[in-house]
Order: sequence, then structure tokens, then C-alpha cells
Amino acid sequence: MRAAVIGGGIFGCTIATDLALAGVQVELFEARSDILGGATARCQARLHRGYHYPRSDATAAAARDGFAEFVARWPAAVKMSAQHSYVIADPALDTHTSPGQFLSFCERLGLPYTIAAHPMVFNADLQVRVPEGIVDVDMLRRLLRRELAMAGVGLHLGARVDQCDEFDWVIWATYGQPWPRPLRYEICELAIVELGRYGRESFVVLDGDFVSLDPWQGLHALYDVKHSVHHSNVGLEPEIPREYADLLRRPGLMRSGPTRVDAMLENAGRFLRAVDPRGRGVSLYHGSMYSVRAVLPDVDATDERPTLVEVQGNQISVLSGKMSTAPATARSIVKDIFGMMPA
Repeated sequence: MRAAVIGGGIFGCTIATDLALAGVQVELFEARSDILGGATARCQARLHRGYHYPRSDATAAAARDGFAEFVARWPAAVKMSAQHSYVIADPALDTHTSPGQFLSFCERLGLPYTIAAHPMVFNADLQVRVPEGIVDVDMLRRLLRRELAMAGVGLHLGARVDQCDEFDWVIWATYGQPWPRPLRYEICELAIVELGRYGRESFVVLDGDFVSLDPWQGLHALYDVKHSVHHSNVGLEPEIPREYADLLRRPGLMRSGPTRVDAMLENAGRFLRAVDPRGRGVSLYHGSMYSVRAVLPDVDATDERPTLVEVQGNQISVLSGKMSTAPATARSIVKDIFGMMPA
């Protein structure tokens, strides 16, 4: 049996490896010059454990269960040294989740936490410390390359594929492109800043149009629920305005382009001290990365981010949710669709 896997992100690489180990002849095609060059490399790289989704028990449980499996498979790629804080904003700032609701959610899902105030946080009703991790994407890339080689997967970089008629199965692990039903596609900015008063501290302010700040290669990655989303559309494919086409193709940080870093910093400054666009806390703006995110179009009430698998004939499409669910998704495809026992 021969299978083509399209997309060399964490989901595509894991699916390709596990299928090959189960006995399928697998060819992996990635349009970029290396694996993990798309959304995986352009996100905060937080390995979610479930805390981020107090309005969706299903998303939280999948992340919680996937966290342990991800760490067990790639322990060298997960750094647990950062201090992670989740912050429930002051109710006057239109939060969707109260402190009581968040703590009940953690208890219900069995998510460990410690109530602890942080001196850099204000305008908060609740602060908790939690044991999450940060993924070292470069290390993960090296580990996945080795897995692919040892499993005998044929790796084709810089390869765009439209037709795969010679394969028995085609798996599209391209972040919802294509997908059989409309999705909401968003062009998102992740700003990289150097902060003078933050070490390996990670903050997520819940639950509304707020922010997250995570360690990133000695700097910090800043994401804003509202201002980071530059463009969105609902349809069968993303709309890419001309001014974003090059930003999405180019690797690395870019200082040019339509950045919204000042608005992102101003919003973050409502909760985090010394994060201010007027220069009192930000040492340096290093640039931004842009990516296309695909989410379900009608989940604003729950903010759910499921990982979904659709089968049409010999075509399998994967809509990836949280990174931590990649091993479970690959195992499910091997067992439930191919009818094989995972290695």
C-alpha cells in the first residue's frame, strides 16, 4: 500500500512516520525548504495542557491527554523550565470566564494549579501557576527528521503536489487546506519583543480579547486575540491580500509590513507591568512572523479548537487543533482508517 502525506508540519510528519512503521510505503511532500516551516514554526510553541480552553471541555481534555503523550515521545524537545501563569482578567474588562468557573474547570478536568499572584500582573481577579511546557521547534525538527528516516519515509522538500493518482491514499495535513466545508481562515501576526524585566515567564490572560506572552529563543512572543488577526474570511480557502503574500512565504522575522505591535503592547500593558509602547518596558521590537490559521467558523461561544479528520474516498483531510494532539491523531488514522496496529 502506498500513501502520500501532503504537509510537513508536526501532524504530517507524525502521520507519515506512524504509517510507515505500520507497514505503509509513505512519501511526504512539503512545499517549503524544510519540515516544520509553516504554522509550527510561527506560533508561540506552547505545549498546551488544556488550561487555555475553559469554555470547551473537549478541547481541554484532548490537549491534557495529548500533553503527556507528546512529552513521552519527544522529551528532549519540551522545555519545562518556564514559569507559566494563567490570569483571569478583572470582570469589568469583559472576561467570559469568572475565577470560580476557571477553578471549577481545572478541578473537573484534573488540571493541576497553584494560586499565586505575580508582581508583574495587575487588573486580575485570579492568577494561577501551572505546569505547561514550551516546544523547542529546532530540536523537534531534528527528532522528526530522524524518525522519518528510520521509518523509511520518502521526504520531498520544496515540492508542491496537486495530483497523487499513483497513490492508494492521500493525506492532506495542510491545516485545513483543503477542507470539505467552509472554515474561518485568519492571517495572524506573532510579534517578537525583547523585554527588560521578564525572564522565562509565560502569561496567558483569559478569557476574552486579551493577550499571551511566551518565552521565545531568549526573547518573548506576543500574541493578541484581537489585534494579531489582520484579515479573516469564511470559505473553502483563505483569502490572501496582496500585501500579505510575501510575508507568509518568507522565513524568519520581518520588521517591514503592516505590524500591529504597538496596539498589541498597549493591550498587554493593561495586565502586565512594564510592557508599554511608549518605551518604559520594551527594550526592542525584533520583528514579526505571519501565518494562516484555520478554525471552525461557528465556535465563538466555546472557543473550541478540535483536531478533526475527514475521509472522502481515498482522500484524508486533517484539520489540526492543538500541537499536543498530533501523536493521538496519527495513531487514530493508522488504526481506525487503515485498520493497522500502531507500532
